[in-house]
Amino acid sequence: MPYVWFVVVCSIWGSSFILMKRAMLCVSPIGIGAIRDACGALVLAAIFLMARRKSSLRRQDLIPLCGIAILGFAWPHSIQPELVSRVGGAFIGMTVGMTPLITILVSIPMLGVFPTPRQLFGVIGALICMAILMQDEMRHSVAFIDVLTAFSVPTTYSIANSWIRRSLRHLPPLELTLLCLAMASSMLLPLMLMVPDRRSIDPGNWVIAIASVATLGIAGTGFATYLFNKLVQDQGPLFASMTTILVPVGAILWGWADGEEITSIQIAALAGILVMVAIVQFGAAQPGPVKQDA
Repeated sequence: MPYVWFVVVCSIWGSSFILMKRAMLCVSPIGIGAIRDACGALVLAAIFLMARRKSSLRRQDLIPLCGIAILGFAWPHSIQPELVSRVGGAFIGMTVGMTPLITILVSIPMLGVFPTPRQLFGVIGALICMAILMQDEMRHSVAFIDVLTAFSVPTTYSIANSWIRRSLRHLPPLELTLLCLAMASSMLLPLMLMVPDRRSIDPGNWVIAIASVATLGIAGTGFATYLFNKLVQDQGPLFASMTTILVPVGAILWGWADGEEITSIQIAALAGILVMVAIVQFGAAQPGPVKQDA
């Protein structure tokens, strides 16, 4: 079953960038982050209440929850739409694919976890293919500041994922995701009202913009993030973060469908990424949740 959830998360998140681009027609970047987090939180809150589950939250969980809400939700969800509107979803999707390498680096000091030789080979191979993709994209004059900002996203994702594994494994994935989304939306909603959006907006685009941000919130932020956090807790941050290696595939395909230029080099590199993901993930899933450390 972990592989099924893995594919579902990849498919949903690969479509997120085109939804961000459509939402940016009328909604500000901070507004997109705030609305998608709020929508995701409402969906998961309804599921949580219908399941009549008891909370596993402890007082000492508040600090790591706040940190994860900022690093893994508020920052990336509010900065990515602006980047997508400036440089395209394909490039931003590629940078998210750096998450596994950074996760390996972060997991060593935070979790004391070292990759197996096979995992290291697969991740490095995938990142070489990712570098080819990015080099090809850089020829289109992407600003250096945009590159740095884009790379901050996989960095904060990696820290948040490892922090979840280290400090919040006792929280069920549904409750964990709900709490993080609620915290992130409570931070971003006031900012959305305080920061003005000075762009000229075509009223005819409101329907597609709102539909896009709602879909992004319900499917991409609520359902997919819940599944992702379940993979982090059950299979470990490296297994889960390998979903981000496949996210560029969806991002590039959607970008191509939306008129972004896709080259033969990018297609060859994507094929290499798929092979490397298979190497890393084959036989990597645990039969059940990973046991907690003593």
